[in-house]
Amino acid sequence: MVRALNRDYRDSDKATDVLSFSFAAPEDLADPAARFFLGEIYLSVETARRQARAARRPYVREVAHLTLHGILHLLGHDHAKAAERQRMRGEERRLTRLLSARIRALQVL
Repeated sequence: MVRALNRDYRDSDKATDVLSFSFAAPEDLADPAARFFLGEIYLSVETARRQARAARRPYVREVAHLTLHGILHLLGHDHAKAAERQRMRGEERRLTRLLSARIRALQVL
C-alpha cells in the first residue's frame, strides 16, 4: 500500500518506510492556538521490520522513529538539502531522547 501511495502521489515507484501528507496551511502552523487537522502518516510495517532487523534495533524503536519523522514532515521539516537533513536529524534525536522512556515502555508490551 505504501509503495502504491509513493508511486501515485510522489511519482516514485519504489518501497518507502514512511509517507506524510500535510493538510495544514502554513499559517495554521504559525498560530499555536489554531485547531486543525495536521495530516496523515503512512508507515510500511514490512519496511520498518526489515530496517529494524538490519540496524539491530527493536521494531518498536523503528516505528517510533518513523512516526517522529512523519510528524516532522507534517510540521514542515524536509531533508532534501544537507542543511535541512541535519536540522531534521537533530530534531529527531532530540524528540527521541525526550520520549525514550515511553518508547522503551512500549518494547515490553
